[in-house]
Amino acid sequence: MSETIASLASEMKGCSACRMRSGCLQVVPPVGQYDRPILLVFGEAPGEAENEQGEPFVGRAGQCIREAFRGTKVINRTNTLIANVMNCRPPGNKFPTDDCPKICVSKWLWKTIELATPQRILLLGGTPLKFVAGMDGITTKRGQWYDIKGIRTMATYHPSYILRCDQDDRMRFKRDEFEGDIREMAGEVAKLQEARP
Repeated sequence: MSETIASLASEMKGCSACRMRSGCLQVVPPVGQYDRPILLVFGEAPGEAENEQGEPFVGRAGQCIREAFRGTKVINRTNTLIANVMNCRPPGNKFPTDDCPKICVSKWLWKTIELATPQRILLLGGTPLKFVAGMDGITTKRGQWYDIKGIRTMATYHPSYILRCDQDDRMRFKRDEFEGDIREMAGEVAKLQEARP
């Protein structure tokens, strides 16, 4: 049993518990603040850039969310841990419908939450909403607060969805909603940071 996020991340790299590992270059563990992060962020799964670089959210979607975080001047690597529901890149970036996600969630996701002991969780998209919060319907659930294992949690759109919406004039308002959710979370993180000894 791992006792720290660092040891858990190291253990993750050797995982071969499901078929996903044979189809990717490497397991992609969480990055950011390993020691008592205020905020824990969950995405869906690594994409091509993440698979190559071994770090979550470094591709186009990653640039989108990191830009939103930088814009808050609050959410950063000193107070935030970034992870995914699945730690291996699914073939063709198609999230699997077999038992692989459940294996990853039971083996790694819940342990990540337990060891990180975050004060807030941010779920990026419908997949984390389903696997972390047990809910469907990101459009109706985003921007609301939920209690997940005693942790105040919010869901918002996945940044890759925002990038797609940016290409459609009728959908560009989604970015405003997304950025509003990020700002609201940043306000919570700022208060919690100030309260820390």
